[in-house]
Amino acid sequence: MKNTKKILTSNILWITLFLLLAVISILVIFIMRSGKLTGKTAEIYSDNNLIRTVSLDTDDEFTVENGDNYNIIRIRNGKISVIEANCKNQICVKQGEIDNSLLPIVCVPNGLVIRVDNGDKKINIDAEI
Repeated sequence: MKNTKKILTSNILWITLFLLLAVISILVIFIMRSGKLTGKTAEIYSDNNLIRTVSLDTDDEFTVENGDNYNIIRIRNGKISVIEANCKNQICVKQGEIDNSLLPIVCVPNGLVIRVDNGDKKINIDAEI
């Protein structure tokens, strides 16, 4: 009888702990997606030169050319993406849309980098190449 009571108490403790962690995880995801990491602008670089800064508030579509290479960029619903490129591997196109600074869009063959600016300049850079 005492063993069953200990097991039941232990199970209730683990279930409560699991539910608490699940609720905390859901709250963290909600806070992150509520706009804290969303950006207002994106910076577009070609061969390490800033060529354009665009607002993510306005839908737009344009082409960035670098010699014979090109990337077609789309801004839609506050997100930016490369929808077409003449590079061989198409990684930039397959990456899809971004709306935060966690991961830039990069097209190495065409020398293109797209970074979303969160407006939060608290990030410290240790080194820059």
